[in-house]
Amino acid sequence: MSISVITPHYNDPTGLQQVYKCLLAQTQASWEWVIVDDFSDENNQKKILDWHQGIEDDRVKLICNTQKSNASVCRNAGADTSLYENLVFLDADDTIRPNFIANRKIEFNDFAVFKNMAIMDQNKDVQFSAEIKENYLDYFLQARFIWQTTAIVWKKAYFNSLGQFNPQLPRLQDVELAIRALQNSVNYIVVENEVDFYYSVKPIRSRKNFLKPVCDATYIFIDELLQTQNLTKYQLSLLSGYYFMNTKYLERSESRKEVGLVHRNLMLFYKKGYIGFFQVLIGVISLKLYEWQIFSGSQFLRVNRFVFKPKQ
Repeated sequence: MSISVITPHYNDPTGLQQVYKCLLAQTQASWEWVIVDDFSDENNQKKILDWHQGIEDDRVKLICNTQKSNASVCRNAGADTSLYENLVFLDADDTIRPNFIANRKIEFNDFAVFKNMAIMDQNKDVQFSAEIKENYLDYFLQARFIWQTTAIVWKKAYFNSLGQFNPQLPRLQDVELAIRALQNSVNYIVVENEVDFYYSVKPIRSRKNFLKPVCDATYIFIDELLQTQNLTKYQLSLLSGYYFMNTKYLERSESRKEVGLVHRNLMLFYKKGYIGFFQVLIGVISLKLYEWQIFSGSQFLRVNRFVFKPKQ
């Protein structure tokens, strides 16, 4: 049983080299690695091409986009050109242990989730994932992201039947796909695995221009993409967690001028019926108080956490 590992890439040759070292260290060698470079700048693209030519490993396939797209487009292109029926998506800044491939040689139908993972920050400090129980869909519906892209091994046919990653989303691509998968399949397994991969994260405050993509993705997801026909009233009530997520990103952006992005999403949640009149009223007032610097960031988040974050 062989596995296709797919990596979207942009301007990180060092990350690719580190992933390759991890793949070479695998206890099982029956893998292919499909790298899709998303139109890196000329200098980095040359480095990648020279490196790829130099390793002389026919298990490693490099595809170079001729124009900039996004990670979803790259992942879908990698899946389309992959050789094997089992797919796993691995980013260039993440790390896997030598037993990663071997552990994924299991029998499953639509997809398999290896739910235990570790998060590694920029200081290489590791935080292990919290314990999660069943009702996995409910976690995602309340914006609690209990696993990420690399946690899932897909059957290629099922991944394609879902429509792959949605390329119109600027963020939340893996979350939206996980929700679709959980809504449309009962033929999957969740594995209680020993941690064998590390998901790399950077502090939100260190990122540039992160608020608008998150707010835009939330709007598209809630307005157009979310399949609500089979959700219960309780599950619909969980969706306010995505609005609370927007308020967190607003506070962390430290840009009170961007309140309008979050206000737009607040009104969408109200229009859809996912929040009530009292909630939207408190939401509008708290946004204004934050914009006028009457509320501190911590006060703003405290109010919105109480009103919008689903109770555990």
